[in-house]
Order: sequence, then structure tokens, then C-alpha cells
Amino acid sequence: MSPISEAVLAFDGPTPRVVADLRSVSFEVEHVREDVEGVYSDRDLDEAYQLVMSNQITGDDFKELIGESRYNAQTLFFDDVIVFLFPSDRYDAVFASYDYDDAFPVSGLVNAVAEARATE
Repeated sequence: MSPISEAVLAFDGPTPRVVADLRSVSFEVEHVREDVEGVYSDRDLDEAYQLVMSNQITGDDFKELIGESRYNAQTLFFDDVIVFLFPSDRYDAVFASYDYDDAFPVSGLVNAVAEARATE
């Protein structure tokens, strides 16, 4: 398990739905919350991995375009779910999804992961 996944799972806040280490050619699901276990098939997970990784590749181009060398997280907000993509190495990332409401501690989680990454 990557240090970023460990930081996500150790965060003192809501329990993640899914946490996965995404690598350039594979992924490893590190955590699935009991109430969503069985909701996603292997095919669903593989398709999600392909979509996320294609976004990671274009994300490097976007960082250059706006003049930033590193970002702490990408977030996707849905009605009831929030997804975080925490970059680690080039084309590697950690995927974490949570139930979402207005009280979700977005900056607290991002800061906790950034601190964990700084100690690597």
C-alpha cells in the first residue's frame, strides 16, 4: 500500500467508499467500504482505471499550460459522492471516493495527504 493510501485511510474523518493505488499499467484496490462492496464489477473497476489514467496523462499537459509544476489533488464533485485523485509519481496516483455533503472536510483531507507526501 502506498504512503498516500495509508494517509487517506488514516485520516480522521469520513470512511472512504473506495481507495485504490493506480499505477501506470495496473491498479490495486486497497479498501472497499462494506456497504459498497459488490457494487462494482472487475470490468467496472478496469474501465474506471482506464478513464482515470487517461485523465492523469492529460493532467500533466494542463499543469504546464497553467504554469504549475505540481498539484495536490484533483477533485470530482457529484451529487452524493466526492472523488479525489492524489498524484504520486508520474502517471501514478491514488483514487479515493467518499460520500459527500457540504460538511465534508475537503481541505483537511488534501492537507493530510500533502503532509504525508512531504515526509516520503
